[in-house]
Amino acid sequence: MSTDANLINASQLAAKAFLPSRNRAVYSLGVLLLGYIFSIMDRQVLTLLIGPIQQSLQINDSWMGILHGFTFALFYSIVGLPIARLIDRGNRRLIISVGVGLWCIATAASGLATEFWHLLLARACVAVGEAVLLPGAVSLISEFFTAEKRGRALGAFGTAGPFGAGIGLLTTGLVLGYFTAHPLTLPFIGQLEPWQLTLMCIGLPGLVVLVLMQGVPEPRKDRRSVATHAMSRSVPLPEVFTYLRSNKRSFTGIVLGAGCFYAATYGGSSWLPTYFVREYGWSYARIGTWMGLILCICSPIGVMAASWLGEYWRNRGIVNGNLRVAILVCGALFIVSPPLLLSANASMALPFVALIATLWFCLLGIGPALIIEMSPLPMRGQFIALFTGALNFIGAGIGPVSVGVLTDYVLGDPTDIKYAILIVTLVSSGLGCVLFISARKGFAATTKQAQRWQAHSATTAEK
Repeated sequence: MSTDANLINASQLAAKAFLPSRNRAVYSLGVLLLGYIFSIMDRQVLTLLIGPIQQSLQINDSWMGILHGFTFALFYSIVGLPIARLIDRGNRRLIISVGVGLWCIATAASGLATEFWHLLLARACVAVGEAVLLPGAVSLISEFFTAEKRGRALGAFGTAGPFGAGIGLLTTGLVLGYFTAHPLTLPFIGQLEPWQLTLMCIGLPGLVVLVLMQGVPEPRKDRRSVATHAMSRSVPLPEVFTYLRSNKRSFTGIVLGAGCFYAATYGGSSWLPTYFVREYGWSYARIGTWMGLILCICSPIGVMAASWLGEYWRNRGIVNGNLRVAILVCGALFIVSPPLLLSANASMALPFVALIATLWFCLLGIGPALIIEMSPLPMRGQFIALFTGALNFIGAGIGPVSVGVLTDYVLGDPTDIKYAILIVTLVSSGLGCVLFISARKGFAATTKQAQRWQAHSATTAEK
């Protein structure tokens, strides 16, 4: 066996020595998963509130796209790297707890907005809080489970995304419907719009995660040996950029490919309820119930199936198994979208909603898994932040705005929103597929370099 292989094996054994017990690992995964559910609920709550907010604040589709997607994505991306630097060397449990508190309070505070800029500011605060969760959670999960079980753990964590979106739609629809029928007047504030009360009711329950996070271990506190300390030491930023430059082809293809894929996902999921309202005359409450149920059932199946297939291929020696799944998902999204958006009636469209919802969130498990495979442990938080930053800036930022701009300024007719969604979906999923394919050649070399870097770093520290 080569020297590099021996070093890699020694490094992996050292990491396994500090795994938490199975019960603590499962508990921690459950808490982080619950936090992710609340995160997605608070992020996507505006999906069913587009119409009421537009009517109340008198804003068009383009400005709504900026509020719903671009503002969140911009601030999420700006704070991502500084927060990730903290995550890669600080107490991740504490950092995540602070983020949870910030985004929950900011979501509830959105309910007090009476002007467009009030909502804009509150959504920026939601973005800053939520920028903590994914890098911190993925970094922790990668140390709670062995490499053989990590894919399934990340897949289970990823199911929280669509489940949160589904529960969020169901809850938002029910709460919005209730307050529409039963207006409420609060002391010192007065009567609020139904959408304002809905934001308050969706935001505050997530604070329970703050309490549960106190039982999540921080593996860095348990490390005492020099070798394991080296695996979690703070790496200078120039060293991180050097590693990134030497593997730019792999990272560029995967990070930008995921961003394009999620431009299709967020562009479609953000505006699909409005499409059903305008095209088929449905109410927001009705489509919210249908989409909520579909997302809760179909999308987690898609996340777990994608993670299982990627892990199945990897465990059989196909190094780029997860990347292969990403390419297949992009291609399938490209094929399924036209039948959905060109259906003659709602009954024909709903089965395709189920199909497309199965695909929308598939990368929530295999996406972080790809970044972990390519990243040495002390850099994982920063590369996950880079990944989620691109995912949110391109996906959540550009996707919904593009649909709004196409509807307002290119097509010029609100009833043509289906063509705007279709254009964004086809272009984005097609680009994503091309970018993922471009990353295949260098992916295996990058994963080996990550393992060698970590092993040599630990050996150097021992000396």
